[in-house]
Amino acid sequence: MEPRKSTTSFLYISILLILSVVGISFFLQSSYFNIEAISIEGLKEIPLNEIERLTTDVTGQNLIMLDQRQLEQKVLLHPLVESVEFKKKFPNRLVLEVKERTPVALVLVNSGVVEVDGKGIYLRRLEGWPEQSYPVINGVALPDTAGPGQELDLPGLRAALTLLGQAPQELEPWIGEIYVNPIQQMILFLTDGVEVRLGKADAWTEKLKSLYTLINDEGYKSFKNGVRYIDFTAAKPVIGR
Repeated sequence: MEPRKSTTSFLYISILLILSVVGISFFLQSSYFNIEAISIEGLKEIPLNEIERLTTDVTGQNLIMLDQRQLEQKVLLHPLVESVEFKKKFPNRLVLEVKERTPVALVLVNSGVVEVDGKGIYLRRLEGWPEQSYPVINGVALPDTAGPGQELDLPGLRAALTLLGQAPQELEPWIGEIYVNPIQQMILFLTDGVEVRLGKADAWTEKLKSLYTLINDEGYKSFKNGVRYIDFTAAKPVIGR
């Protein structure tokens, strides 16, 4: 009799486990977990409704079964979105944490400017001047086919962005314009109009540190109104008046 009792008990336990799994599966797929609210956080430059339009079909989907990869790809279609993370607030709320691309420079184009980030991503074209000013990159021609979200693979632009990335943070407010000539020699114009000739290179860190030290020197300040240019292409900086 013992083998028969053992077999019966095993059968009952197996059936109970199967019913439990089926029940849990139905519960997890039930409307109890349907998304009713979506919160979008981290927006500063992007209007809220532009991200909401990309997530309109998410409401009503099951929070547990949500295809996050597919939703991420949709949100990343916005040129100002660098990345997005999701947080599930059970039972029915989804939070999107958006990291925006940050403009670092403006590229002059016909009848306007184009904002670009540090990687050379085309963010948006503006017909007027933005509320927050950024250094202007001149001497770089964008192709007519360029558009939002595209990475601009232009040697002159890459060189100018490399220069900006190497500038001390304290110097950034002084940088008004970067001119890149056809052979990628860099000329920087300070916000007070002084021309800074940096020459051709791919490492400007030391020159830019020296520039910041120079323009903050008390001796330089005493005669800076007569300064037209500062030339860093020689062994030592030359001040032209």
